[in-house]
Amino acid sequence: MNKPNLTVIQGGLSSLTKEGDRDFISAYVTNTRLMGVLAVYASWQITGGDSSVSLHQFFYIDCEEAGLETYKSVTGNNPEDISMIEQAMIGGLGAGKVTLSQRELRGLLCFYKSFNEKHNLPLPQNYQEYSFILEPASPPDENETAALMRKICVDITSDYQTVNYFLMRCFGRDYRGAAYLAHGVFPLELYDNFKMATFCKNVIDEEQTHEDGAVSYLCESLIEMHEQYQTVVSKVTVRNLKVVAFSNCSSFSITTAEAAMMLSKAEYVTVYEVLLSDEDMENNIGELTLTFNTIMSYHDNGRLFMAFKENNDHVDSNIFYLSNDVKGIYFLTDYGQLIVAAYNIKDIRNLESKLKNSPLAPFLMTTAKYEFKEPIAFEFIQSDFEDFEDFLDYIRGM
Repeated sequence: MNKPNLTVIQGGLSSLTKEGDRDFISAYVTNTRLMGVLAVYASWQITGGDSSVSLHQFFYIDCEEAGLETYKSVTGNNPEDISMIEQAMIGGLGAGKVTLSQRELRGLLCFYKSFNEKHNLPLPQNYQEYSFILEPASPPDENETAALMRKICVDITSDYQTVNYFLMRCFGRDYRGAAYLAHGVFPLELYDNFKMATFCKNVIDEEQTHEDGAVSYLCESLIEMHEQYQTVVSKVTVRNLKVVAFSNCSSFSITTAEAAMMLSKAEYVTVYEVLLSDEDMENNIGELTLTFNTIMSYHDNGRLFMAFKENNDHVDSNIFYLSNDVKGIYFLTDYGQLIVAAYNIKDIRNLESKLKNSPLAPFLMTTAKYEFKEPIAFEFIQSDFEDFEDFLDYIRGM
């Protein structure tokens, strides 16, 4: 499978985007603002003289720290090329797509260009190819900003969602996102003494129901800051799906080993022998990317294909794990094994079923199935072992 052409010849498309007529076709944004990231897509038909080309643009935005971070593009209308970039950008977000008008597209990207400028962050490469969206600047006004915020945030339907998203935004120092979930006047910056933190786990217990219908929850959160872990206890009060009070109860540091125990859960693993030559496997590798909706990354002893859930419903739980957005993994080793892993029976069976119904099925032979009390697949991926069974023998002998 050929990779999409992401480079632009200077004087070709860059000249067209600068001087040609640009007809807006469509745009969308993911509704993942409360997860702290956004992906934006826009398509244009650009005409200049006797030349005309379709331009498909993808932007990745980190709302907490990096701002307008990544830009990729495809020229022409090859669906495989477009799908490959879309999957890489959006596949791990659990996103719904929300249509944007041209004005909303320009306003959103201008807002995050200003974010980059305010925080002295560079804009993505190939600025000349997308500068026409940002120049002249057309930042959204107050009403447009509020309307855009409603568009890019998923609908909140439970107190658990409110609490988990709110704490996630606060620990990420994303107070604009936290304020969207709040009503009334109270301090949001209770954890400014921490570095920007990753919200790894949260356990919510109902403490008190108030006369006005508000409910107070005690939350025990596990956060990570540059491989340093803290357990933080907060009290969050919610009324009508909005946070109306917030207080810090206690916090203390824990070791990496203690954090690993808090995050530990069962893992199910199925091992296959791949009955294809390296060349034939390369020709069929697209089955594990586009067909299975995975994101591929390279490792020393193979390639990892991560399958993510289609939405972020895992946030709607009294016990939240950041990792619960992962449906499972396929790890194709350089030595003829395919390791499939998931955290529960339903997901491992789903991954196995996809393989069984794929063109790869005749070339895969199941050699083993395991249930582990704690995750082990990533340890194998990061190890120097070539064979999963040899890796298990080593662990058993420790």
